[in-house]
Amino acid sequence: MDLNAAAAYAEIFGLVTILGAAIYSWFQIREMKAGRDSAAALMLSEHFNRPDWVAGVVELVYQPPEIDSLEKFKEFHGERWPDLMAVMTTWESMGALVHRGDLDFHLVYDMYSGLILSTHDICHPLIQNEREKFDDTRFEWFTWLAHRIEQFNETQRVPKAAYIEHTNWQAPPR
Repeated sequence: MDLNAAAAYAEIFGLVTILGAAIYSWFQIREMKAGRDSAAALMLSEHFNRPDWVAGVVELVYQPPEIDSLEKFKEFHGERWPDLMAVMTTWESMGALVHRGDLDFHLVYDMYSGLILSTHDICHPLIQNEREKFDDTRFEWFTWLAHRIEQFNETQRVPKAAYIEHTNWQAPPR
């Protein structure tokens, strides 16, 4: 084999190696994204395992609409007000993470859309009052996320309740 033939084979081998590495990297990136999505789903579902957080959501949903200041909020909820504020800051964090692409909107929508909308509607007077006192950044991502969910509900086919929508679902065979 002469030098030109060896060089041609080396170029072909190099090209195949680079293509193989690119294909392998593509599969690895897909696996990483799937792992990240699974970790995010698990993290989101962990909120439902925290009794104080669930109790905070329930208490917020039944909060009277006339609570429009942090003082009234603290007075009405007493010692539990930090737990309820933790629910609102959770929605705030989720909004920012969805916007950045670190959390999938549809995952948040499937798990929390109803709770986000109802708590935002109930807490809106409080949020507005805080913005008037301080600045527009108070619970900005919570509001942003609630608006995106409303927008989605207006422009897409809103799924029925899971037990109705997926009544014929079967576990995949192993």
